[in-house]
Amino acid sequence: MAIEELVNQNYKHFSESDRAVWAYLSKHRSECAEMAIKKMAQKCCVSHSAVMRFAQRLGFHGFAELKLYLKMDEQKVTAHNELTHICDLYQNVMNSMCEKDCDSLFDAFDRAKQCYIFGEGMVQASIKKEFKRIFMSAGQILYDVPSGEEMYNLVPMTGSEDFCILISVSGENKKIVEIARKLRIRGGTLMSITKNRENTLSHLCDFCLYIDESNYFETPIHWQYESTTSYFILIDILFFKYLDYRQRKETEHELG
Repeated sequence: MAIEELVNQNYKHFSESDRAVWAYLSKHRSECAEMAIKKMAQKCCVSHSAVMRFAQRLGFHGFAELKLYLKMDEQKVTAHNELTHICDLYQNVMNSMCEKDCDSLFDAFDRAKQCYIFGEGMVQASIKKEFKRIFMSAGQILYDVPSGEEMYNLVPMTGSEDFCILISVSGENKKIVEIARKLRIRGGTLMSITKNRENTLSHLCDFCLYIDESNYFETPIHWQYESTTSYFILIDILFFKYLDYRQRKETEHELG
C-alpha cells in the first residue's frame, strides 16, 4: 500500500503536528528515509514524540519502521519504457483491487436507498457510464448526476440512507470537493475514486479507491496522452468482487 493511501485513511485523525510532519515528508521522501528522528523533528518544527506519533498513526511501530517503508518505496524498479510503465500501472491496480477487502463497502452499497454517481469532465463521464452499465447487470441502478448546477440541486434530495460515488482524477476538483462536503453534512455514505495521492476528496469519503499515477506520453503528432484504462480495470474487478460478495451472502442466508 502506498504511503498516500495510509495518509488518506488516517487524515481525519491527524493533529496539527501530524499535518506538519506529512507536509515536510511528502516533499522530501528520500531525505526523510535517511534522517534521524531528532533532525526530522527539527525540520518539521515539532517535538521528537510528535514524529513518533505520526509514524504510529499510520500503523508503524515507530519512526524506524516508517523510514524502512520509505526506502523500500524508493527502491521500486522504474519502468524502462512507456509500454513497460503502462503495463506496470495496470498490474498495480489489479493487485491492489484483488487484495482489497471491500465487504464493508458492499454492505453500505446494498443497504442504500439510492445510489448516485458524481463526476465532472469527459474522462469522468466515461467512467460514470461504465460504472452504471456494468452494475446494472447485477440489478444495481445508479443515478448518473449531470455536471453543472444539477449536481447542487440534487444534494438537498439526498439523505443518510444514500450511497454516493464521487470521481475526480486529482481528488481536488473544486466542485466535486464542495459537493462532497455538502453530502457529508446530509449524512450519506461517500466513496471516492481518485489517483493514488493524498487529496482532499479522499479525506471526506468513507471508502476510497485508487489508481496509480500515470505519466503523460507524447504522441507522434505531439499531443499529450494519459491512459485512463486503469479506471476501467478497477471498476471491472470491483464488479467481480461484488458478485463474489453477493454469492457469499446468499450462501450464508441459505445456511441460516
